[in-house]
Amino acid sequence: MNPSPENKPARNPPPKWLLNTLTALVGVLTLALGIGWLVYKWVVDLEIPYFAIPLVMCVPVIVAVAFRNIWD
Repeated sequence: MNPSPENKPARNPPPKWLLNTLTALVGVLTLALGIGWLVYKWVVDLEIPYFAIPLVMCVPVIVAVAFRNIWD
């Protein structure tokens, strides 16, 4: 069963190895930004926002999954 020309995707998805690498980089970059924000708040305000520590650990996973789902 061949797809008709009107049902074809606009572009081919990137190779799986590239998608995995980009997903990992997006997750690590988001984690680095979150940790940087925590350190900045600790230095500037002299107080660590303890409520944000679980968020800094969870948000990179959510961002990486959302990035990955762009091509699914």
